[in-house]
Amino acid sequence: MTWSIIARDADGAIGIAVATRFFAVGARVPFIEVGAGAIASQALMNPLYGRRGLALMREGVAADEVVRQLTEPDAGAAHRQVHAMDREGRLGAHTGEACVDWCGHTIRDGFSVAGNMLAGPQVIAATAETFAANAALPFPRRLIAALKAGEAAGGDKRGKQSAALLIYST
Repeated sequence: MTWSIIARDADGAIGIAVATRFFAVGARVPFIEVGAGAIASQALMNPLYGRRGLALMREGVAADEVVRQLTEPDAGAAHRQVHAMDREGRLGAHTGEACVDWCGHTIRDGFSVAGNMLAGPQVIAATAETFAANAALPFPRRLIAALKAGEAAGGDKRGKQSAALLIYST
């Protein structure tokens, strides 16, 4: 239902940009806490992933381990997608094998992109390439440019309904 990017800028701000055909995505997908990290729970989302993931990161658990601890005991994990960045900038991601095609994620240096129900892998690729290529842009504009590139590449295959941009800084 969604694709999102989690990233951190050179000044330490952390952000999530997300777009979807789903209503009110900003109230459901992105979770950020200064000093802990960021997490995006999407697809057949588990609303507990956000708060539980941030609590684990607050304790110093690395993002990939947070993702493992969230998905491993979850009977619905095959239908879920989650990606996270901890306060150290470490990343983790999970795309369940039963998520609706096209689905997938990529982890790059300093950011991750994940999505499902997309027009194809080009959505993730365009989002990631645009973010990587625009380091000179202010962080909020860089995140927006990345989402716009993903939308131009086909975005959510059902259309567009809502988007959100959440940035936290010290």
